[in-house]
Amino acid sequence: MRSRVRRGFTLIELLVVIAIIAVLIALLLPAVQAAREAARRSQCTNNMKQIGLGLHNYQSSFDTFPWTSGNTAPVSPTYNAGNEWSNWSALALMLPNMEQGAIYNSINFSWGLYPFQNGTDSLQSTAIYSVIGTFLCPSDKGRGRNNYRASNGTNYDWHSRESGSGALIRTATTGINERGVAGIRDGTSNTIAFLERNRGDGDGAKYTPGDVLSGVSIAGFPTFVIQLPGDQAYLTSTAIPTCNSSTNATYDFGGWTWAGGEYTNAVINFVLTPNHKSKDCSPWGGVGTGYGFFTARSWHPGGVNALMADGSVRFIKDSINSATWYGLATATGGEVISADAY
Repeated sequence: MRSRVRRGFTLIELLVVIAIIAVLIALLLPAVQAAREAARRSQCTNNMKQIGLGLHNYQSSFDTFPWTSGNTAPVSPTYNAGNEWSNWSALALMLPNMEQGAIYNSINFSWGLYPFQNGTDSLQSTAIYSVIGTFLCPSDKGRGRNNYRASNGTNYDWHSRESGSGALIRTATTGINERGVAGIRDGTSNTIAFLERNRGDGDGAKYTPGDVLSGVSIAGFPTFVIQLPGDQAYLTSTAIPTCNSSTNATYDFGGWTWAGGEYTNAVINFVLTPNHKSKDCSPWGGVGTGYGFFTARSWHPGGVNALMADGSVRFIKDSINSATWYGLATATGGEVISADAY
């Protein structure tokens, strides 16, 4: 009687099977990653829609949109000085309109805030260090508590000059005291109210999108309204090259809190187009809060999410040209913009 010979895999066969499995994994992994990013981007879009609802609830209550940042305010009873960086943000003012009344009630609006990573204002810390999921984009793994910034139009600094002003404005600057739906003459569907920006990574040893090089000498704009011809000439000939060649220290804690009504935390401008290859820089020393390049940036491939003043959310491609970008930034420029342009 013959005995049966049990034959197993040869080494070559086993290696072939392993190679096939490796190839299948390599083919499937990008698809899985793309599906995960699509889900994260969808959540990011939903976050912005919630901010849009809060914006319009605020408009219904006060017949105006909130400011990008308030007037200078003392930081605390023990630090009685007025500073642009101590002002409250649009997001802070909108909290009751976004079912965040408990956090809103913990804020003492008689005083400003100290929102930076190296200090805590005990008067306001309960509020400003709260984490609100709606203000965090899941695609961004940076530090901090806020990815969504109120537009200050094409203004280079914290002021809201009429020719560069956006859907939201900084109160009591250059004669503009408030702006609501009626003040957006370009149409609410053609004017951006909020944009994404990456949070800082907290690593001072490297520059990553979301960081800002501080103390860079780029304050020579003639009007500080970026789309005007003289400012464009200075931007391209001097400001961008100076910024990109700078070896200054970086501020790495952008978006540290949603509460701060200034550029390092909850305000953005339109100096550069989305995810621009140039670096972000500020002439302001230290934290770089007062003025500079604060560009819309995200970790979504190809562009950024934008909340329009009508409450809709659009995906703006990196390839948008600067004229269209500036047109979407301003509320009273009179531009006619087709959705095909971005």
